[in-house]
This record gives sequence, structure tokens and C-alpha cells, in this order.
Amino acid sequence: MWIKGQLVVGLMAVIPAFAGTNSAIIVSAPRLDNLDLMDMAVAADVTVIDRETIERSGAMAVPQLLEQQANVLVRGQGGNAFDGQLSMRGFGDNSHLRVLVLVDGHKANRPDLGGIDWQTLPVSNIEKIKVIRGGQNVLYGNHALSGVVAITTKRGGDAGLQVDGAIGSFGYYSGSASYGGTLDEADFLVGINSYGYEGYRSNSTSRATIAHASAGWFLNDTDTLTLRTSGGKSYVQFPGSLTYEQMLDDPTQSSNLGDQFSENWSGLATLLYEAEREWGAARVNTGVNFRGRESTLSGLYTDNDQLGVSFAPRARFGEQETFWMAGFDLNYDQLAVENYLDESRTILESWGEFARITASPYLFAQHSFSRKTILNGGLRYEYIGTDNLYTEYVENQLLPVLDTNRGPIPNPSYKNPPDVDADASYDGWLEKQGWAAELSVSQSLSEQWDVFAGYDRVYRYPTLDETAAYQGFPLTDPLNENLDPEYGNNFEIGTKYVDRTWRASLTGFYLMLDNEIAFDDVANLNRNIGATRRFGLEPELVWQKEWYGASTRWTFVDARFDGGTNEGNRVPLVPWAYGVTAVWVAPVPEFRLTASYTYVSEQYQGNDDANTERKVDAYGWVGLSASITMSDQVSLVFSVHNLFDEIYATSAYLGGFYPGSGRSFRMGITWVY
Repeated sequence: MWIKGQLVVGLMAVIPAFAGTNSAIIVSAPRLDNLDLMDMAVAADVTVIDRETIERSGAMAVPQLLEQQANVLVRGQGGNAFDGQLSMRGFGDNSHLRVLVLVDGHKANRPDLGGIDWQTLPVSNIEKIKVIRGGQNVLYGNHALSGVVAITTKRGGDAGLQVDGAIGSFGYYSGSASYGGTLDEADFLVGINSYGYEGYRSNSTSRATIAHASAGWFLNDTDTLTLRTSGGKSYVQFPGSLTYEQMLDDPTQSSNLGDQFSENWSGLATLLYEAEREWGAARVNTGVNFRGRESTLSGLYTDNDQLGVSFAPRARFGEQETFWMAGFDLNYDQLAVENYLDESRTILESWGEFARITASPYLFAQHSFSRKTILNGGLRYEYIGTDNLYTEYVENQLLPVLDTNRGPIPNPSYKNPPDVDADASYDGWLEKQGWAAELSVSQSLSEQWDVFAGYDRVYRYPTLDETAAYQGFPLTDPLNENLDPEYGNNFEIGTKYVDRTWRASLTGFYLMLDNEIAFDDVANLNRNIGATRRFGLEPELVWQKEWYGASTRWTFVDARFDGGTNEGNRVPLVPWAYGVTAVWVAPVPEFRLTASYTYVSEQYQGNDDANTERKVDAYGWVGLSASITMSDQVSLVFSVHNLFDEIYATSAYLGGFYPGSGRSFRMGITWVY
């Protein structure tokens, strides 16, 4: 059944050999994607979070960093900074499935409905984050329907020794140590990160310890090779939902007894080869990750092991202004699951093995008619084949002894081995395919001012457990062969202005999506709910003087069903407006104080397609942060989240509300030698 594991070794071993040299060392090829993010000609709404911004932000985790620095909506259920689905361009439940997250070029999105384990991505090891909004399927493939978050971790070079430590409210602590340097034509970095957090809510403890390393080689004047690895263990508790009244009375309480949690083991290795030639540039990105998870949720005891492999060569031919580019993405995902009846994991209820292979060739081109007019276009074809094997046993044959009101008695139906439940089990191969297209034009009106317009044909494939029931929650159709990919058309128009004092942008988008996938709680099945449409505006304004400044970034979106019994209703869990406004002062170079205000408007609860339930209230909270440079070696950061202790819910599902975190403080210190 399985696509052989030798694929992992084979892909990681592929490093193309190019001949020839140029006169300068090329550490990276930033124009390879035609997304040099500081270039006014980029036909997309882009935010770059650099290392300096990360260090002075006081953010504990990536979701908190994205929320504050890029206005990415984060929808959490645990009430802490390490938890949350990312949402861009007006998506509600399972919005994270429409945002592609890359870590050093390797896809971090899981093949199932599960979210990204942000605990394994410590902020102290991140060099840069790029947030690209809008459909990006041509260059990035599946999941990139509403945007891309590309995370780059640190390399060595002149990093030296760095030690970080922080403490905060609700039992928060963190510490990290890393050392980086150079050896001849190579650089290296090794480090370890650890944190613990008792949690704002009862039964919401989390902790993690992650080790990481990187090594980069300058093979010659034009070729570089970079290896990055990380791995560790994490633990998280799930406090559950509250009624609206319970949340207002005491948002810190839990709806369970602390018996819902998961332990996770993970590892990631990426290998990046980059080269420049007279004819253009090329790169090969390969990656391997594994995840092992033991979870206990509402009496379900599950072991879930995942393996992901990626191989992504790309080459650009021509100049940086006018070129064409060809690439091929090959991904392999493997998942094995075992469900048990007991916490000791001795009575196996069901098991499954799933394998998915994705193959995607694509072409992209850019033509500069002049320095002022640039035309971009591209096409991608994507094929997915999935092998599904799931075996569930007859439930009343599993237990040798039954507990009754008269005490334990032998189970007359007990069998060892038990019979297979044919109605719930399945074995089948499914194939899906789709395509994406892109066409955009950028026009420079002056050295400071650009306008752009673009069209994207977008798509998103179902995850393994959207199609197949294997998580212990039975579906009406255990293997839904008729669940089709989402696809649609996205139109954008925007403008950007940048000078020494001001940066301003305004992007309008209109997304018409067919076959959107959502869970139908009446039919008890994930299904294609039909057409939806999203119309939105995303303005940004930044004003920066020598020692003070201000910024504001917003998303306004109207997301509605476009047909069927719910035509005209709003898509649940999509606020019509959310934004972040900040002001800062730096009276001396060594001190910077920032105050911010985050606002999220009201929204309908998850699964409330009819728009009849109580809405999730609008909320806003104030944050403060201060960064202090004590010397060339020592710096401090102080931050306050939710200064006025606002009670609010980040998400809700038909009466079950998930409170956000209350007022919390954090103090951190960094020492570099």
C-alpha cells in the first residue's frame, strides 16, 4: 500500500551540480520568486517582519507576532499566545487550511485538519517572516488560497553566543541559548529553546523544549548550500469551551477536569541549494518532517504519526526584470493513526494508514515593457493521489468484561481478534486534480507611487480527514469520494506609496469561490456547500519620523454565501473588520516605547450558517511594549497584553465560547557575546 520510504532518502540526496562561476558570493537569490518584498513593482500586498521588529515586539509566539505586526487574524481555543488558526481574506472555520505556512521553504501545514504546532517554532530562532496576502497558488500550490506565511529561521555567521530569558504572568517562563560562527567557507548555528506556561485558563498548561542547528556552505562564488534542522517535544492541555454566561462570570475556568491534552514529538530538516549563472538562477529546496502525537480528548485515546517530504526545484531564465521561470513541487505525506478504548492503550478500537502524493509543475513569467510597466503571469497543474486504508472493529466485541450496575460481568460478545466493522472500514485510492493561473500588471506612477491589478485562479484540496473518517468521530460516509477541491477566481487592485516619512497601501479584492468545504452538522459530513463570495479592502498607513511614529493596518471584508438555502447570509467566524493601530516613541536610540490597540468586530458563531445564534461580541484590547538597549551585549524587553483585562472570545461554536487571554505581563533579557 505505502509509497516506499526510500523516497525520503532519495529526495534529500538530490543536489543539482551547476558549472561556472561569477565574481561575487551569492548568499541567496532574493529575486528568484520575483517577490523582492521591498520592490514597489510587486503586484501583491506584502508585509515583512524582520529580526529587529521581532526582538523588540515582546511576542511570545508566532501567532501573537503575526497578529500584532501583520494584522493576521488569529482564532484560538486555548487562551494563550501559542494557540490559534491563522485567517486571511475572510475565512472562518478551518481558515488555516487556506493559508500556506512555509518554514525554510518546507510546507508546515499538516495533511489533516490539525493546526500548526507553533510551540515548535520559537520566536528567538526566527530571522524573518514574509506575509503575502491573496491567492498565490501558481508559485506555491495547495493551501495558498488566501495567502502565504514564509518563515525563515536563523543562520550562523557572526551570531556569536546569545542567551535569552523571560518570565511573565500565569507561570510563564522561557529560556534559550545559541552559538553561531564561521569556519572557512561555512557558517553554523546550534541552539536550544525551552518554555513553560501554566495558562490563563485552568487546565491550559503548555510547555516545549526544542533544539535546532544550521550549517551553510559557500561552495564557490555563486553556489550555496544551507542545512537546517530542529526537533523536540511539546505538551499542551485543552481547557474546552464555556457557555456565554460562564465566560462572563469567570473566563479562566475550564469545562473539563484537565484530562484533555496531547504530547507531541516533532522534527524538521531542510536542505536548500542556490546558484546564480549567466543565464539566470536556480534553487532546489528539500525537506523532511515528522510528527508524533499522543492525545486524550473526551475519552478518545489516539496515536497519530505523520511524515512529510518535499522536493521543490525552481529555475529562472533571463534577467531580473524580464524572465521566465519553471518549477516542480513534489510532496509526499504519510499518516498512521491508532485509536484505543483505554488510556493505557491496550485495547485497539481502530487503525488507519494513509499516504498522499502531490505533483505540481508550473511556469511563471515576467516581462518589463519599461521601467514603469511590468506584466506577470503563470500557470500550475496539481495532481493529488491518496491511498486510504482504515480498519474499525465491531465495538461490542472489544471489551472482555462489562461494567454494569451489578458489577463486572463477562462480555458474551467478546472476540479476540474482533470482527472488522465493514460499514465503517474502507480501502480505496482517490485522485484529485486542479489548476491555477495568475495574471497581473504593475505600473509605476513615480519613484514613490505604484499601482497594480491582478487575477488569480485559486484552489484548495480536501485534507485527509475532511474526506475520510478515522479520528474516532464517525461520518455518514466514511470515505467521501465525492468531496471535491475548492476552486475560485480572485481579483485584486491596489496601490502603494513609499517615501522617507510615509508608507501607504490600499488593496481591494473580490474572491468568488465554488465548492467551498465545510462541515454539515445535520448531514454529519464534510461537503461542498456551494458558492461563497468575499469582497474586501485592506488599507495600511505608516508614518515614521526620526524618534516617533504611528501605524495602522486594517482588513474590512464582507463574506457571504452565494446560493442555496443560506444565500446572502454571512459566513460564520468572519468579522467584518479587524485591525491594529500602534504609536511609538524613541526619545533616545536605546529606548523605544510602543502602545497598540487591536480591534475585532462582531461575528457569527461557527456552524451558524443560518445566522440565527448569538453573535460573538466585538472586542478590543490595548498592548504595551518597551525595548531597552543597556549595552552592545544586553537588551531588555517589557510587554503587557490586554492592559485593561478585557473579557472576550476569539471563537465560538453553537453556544461554546473560547475566551481569549486576560491581562498578562512579560519581561525578557537578551545577552549577546
